[in-house]
Amino acid sequence: MSERVVPMIHVPDVAATVDWYRNIGFTVVETYGHDGEGLSFAILAFGNTQVMFNQGGRTSEQRRREVDLYVYTNDVEDVYERLKDRVEVVEGLHDTFYGMRELIIRDLNRFWITFGQLSSYGMLMDAVREGEAGLVRAALNRGGLKPEALTNALVAADAGGNNEIVELLQQAGASPPPALDEGVLQAYAGNYKSEAGMQVEMNLSQGTLYAIQSGQQRLRLIAMDEVTFRPVAFEGVTVRFNVADGKTTGFVLQDGTSATQLQRVGDD
Repeated sequence: MSERVVPMIHVPDVAATVDWYRNIGFTVVETYGHDGEGLSFAILAFGNTQVMFNQGGRTSEQRRREVDLYVYTNDVEDVYERLKDRVEVVEGLHDTFYGMRELIIRDLNRFWITFGQLSSYGMLMDAVREGEAGLVRAALNRGGLKPEALTNALVAADAGGNNEIVELLQQAGASPPPALDEGVLQAYAGNYKSEAGMQVEMNLSQGTLYAIQSGQQRLRLIAMDEVTFRPVAFEGVTVRFNVADGKTTGFVLQDGTSATQLQRVGDD
């Protein structure tokens, strides 16, 4: 037997749960407890993955449960069209900063189920990282890419030295980010902290600004203008530095509608 992890979710009614999941595209692998008490356990599959349902659980009115299911699909648009009028949609089709296109629904037991597939941006950046020109073409042909996404990909391809991919991106309309004087970038180097305790170091290395959050991999930042930057790896995330009287006092991390203010620390 191959090594793997299969989540087990406890629900109040296994039979009803099996019927619900079967109606949204899961297949029944095995069920147990065919007696007067009804089903007590079931294994369902989606693609080549499985989930177990056991008796003894509860429903909840909380916004989130202790367990969510994340389901990778090859066509999240089709899933949305099939389910949007039949289930409770928590969040409709949307692209995430980490390169996925997702749909979030809630099952009859109030668990979240997220269906996701690579967004056009995620597909493009994966292809650039892998140096696969053919996959880059496929991502470009898929469409839906913003100008800043093409610029991010161009920066990543140029850093990887893949001239063929660089040319493909330029033909698609990608343009390099604005070049800033190193003195401007140096003014942003330092340590920053939010009220909630998030700590970020801004580091300048060989003319490039990097953001390093404690315990995580550093992120390369590219300029949008003299005070606004975005990480190459993510879409829809920006960093805007606050400058007063020629000094950098902090920055705002913007992720969609969420904004986090970080103040500069440790300069005294």
